[in-house]
Amino acid sequence: MEKATRQKRKSYSAAEKALLVETYRTSGLSCKQWCTENRIGLSTLQRWIQKEWKPKTPQPQQTWIPVVTATQEKAEILSIQAGPFTIPIAANTDMKLLVSVLTVMRELC
Repeated sequence: MEKATRQKRKSYSAAEKALLVETYRTSGLSCKQWCTENRIGLSTLQRWIQKEWKPKTPQPQQTWIPVVTATQEKAEILSIQAGPFTIPIAANTDMKLLVSVLTVMRELC
């Protein structure tokens, strides 16, 4: 018993498809006749023709929008308490001002 061998499908480039469709259109043959003579499946040719006429939907244009991130104030790193006074010291504290305040506090406490 002989085993039937399958032929590998031929793939066509876009240019080849366009040329074959144009050849079919100018042949004067029916779709079925032309496909039989050129060994191309009837549904294959019909799909190529349909894709040619199908309006191409434009891809939505990608746009970028600016993103503004909310900045959070950093938590207090340190608090100095002397008597009734509490001084929160953050990372962005002016060190000269802090020295001046602590000097005054030392005299008062």
